[in-house]
Amino acid sequence: MRKKLIGEYGIFESSVAIFSFGFFCYLNYLFFKGVYDGGVVTEEIYFMIVFINLIGLVVVSLPFLTRKAEGVSNEKVRIFLDLPDKDSKFTFSAISGFLGDQALAAFLMSLLIFTGKQVFESFGVVIAAFYVVALFVAAIVLGCLSLIRFITHFAKHHGAFYALAAILSTGVMFAFLNAGLRMAA
Repeated sequence: MRKKLIGEYGIFESSVAIFSFGFFCYLNYLFFKGVYDGGVVTEEIYFMIVFINLIGLVVVSLPFLTRKAEGVSNEKVRIFLDLPDKDSKFTFSAISGFLGDQALAAFLMSLLIFTGKQVFESFGVVIAAFYVVALFVAAIVLGCLSLIRFITHFAKHHGAFYALAAILSTGVMFAFLNAGLRMAA
């Protein structure tokens, strides 16, 4: 049983949460200090502050979401994600499914940039920030769930082989997400 410091967070998670909270507070401090000192607050700066605070809200709500997710049975999650059985073979369809899911996440990131600019111009800063956060979180969740499905194939192997597969496939995931962002920018 691990020691819990803050809610569901252990020592490492608590340290990351405290660091992240401090970073978000510092960014907000810089923003309000700039406003107080008479600095010009452009729509882009206002968008970034709202965006960063919304992402911070998502990060802060993770323990609550984790606690809610614990109520769902592991069997339901395994069926929903179509996780492979321990004795299943690694096939080409596992690779193509992973790459297809990653391409979809990259497409969402591209869509985020293209449509995010239009939402920003048409509906304003706050609506655009909510829209971009929703697409951003959806793309990251989709990419991560695809990653989980893929590396589960390697869980039955030696830890070093599993770690190598996890690192390489995570690199592929971030390469796809980065490509989606660069194509749209």
